[in-house]
Amino acid sequence: MPISKRLIFIFYTGIMLIGMLTFSTGHPVKSAVVIKPASSNPDAGTPTLTEAPDASPIAAEPTPSITPEELTPSAEPTLDPNAPNPLRLEIYPDVHDVIQEYFDAKTVGDVDTLKTLVTDPVYISAETITAQSEYVKGYSDIKCYTKRGGGEIDLVVYCTFNTTIATIETPIASLESFYITYKDDKPMIFSGIFSEETQALLSRLDNDEDVTELKKSISDEIDRALESDPALKDFWNKLINAVNSNDSQDSDAETGSETADNDQPLDGDSETDGQPQE
Repeated sequence: MPISKRLIFIFYTGIMLIGMLTFSTGHPVKSAVVIKPASSNPDAGTPTLTEAPDASPIAAEPTPSITPEELTPSAEPTLDPNAPNPLRLEIYPDVHDVIQEYFDAKTVGDVDTLKTLVTDPVYISAETITAQSEYVKGYSDIKCYTKRGGGEIDLVVYCTFNTTIATIETPIASLESFYITYKDDKPMIFSGIFSEETQALLSRLDNDEDVTELKKSISDEIDRALESDPALKDFWNKLINAVNSNDSQDSDAETGSETADNDQPLDGDSETDGQPQE
């Protein structure tokens, strides 16, 4: 599959292959979060993965027993960094249903449905959703690992799933973060700007040991898939190269812009130095 500028555009708007490209060991690239605007997390990068056994201890643990009261998030989620807040697998059926509906709508490019699932539909782009649906055939084996949130976020969901790319047989493991807030007792995917306090909390959660282990387990699955399917590995390498090339071009453009600004006459003269504009 050729790597077109359109595909790079999809990646950079945070719509496609987030789990694939964010968590593969040895392939550091820029990451993004679906729906959430870039300005809400400008410094996000590839997380550092620590060594862990091939088998994820999270996946091996049974789902903890819970009481019915635990299924309803607190009206005032704790921000206490010392309070126990482990990953919990599939304990909020209503959250799983919303995320399943989100992936189903994304697969077919159903923009109208996606807009009903988020807190602010202005962050849904019809162009990118439609384009994305042409490259991804579907999402399967969706599992929701949840932590309590804080501030405007009731729950943080680390969702693992398999992504199937058009023309490539082997699905690839993926991981994506969702931020859930309840409105009228209904879970919604948060789309908007976080407060500084909430952003600090989310950053701490991303670095929790159990989250790091989950990322590592997905990274291991990705590496195994790449080694098992030459077509998938070729696609991956082309996409990585295209993304890194685009990063380099963006950096050069920013440097050129700063240089041009510094070269402007201070007396208001409109002369240029004769160099062609980029």
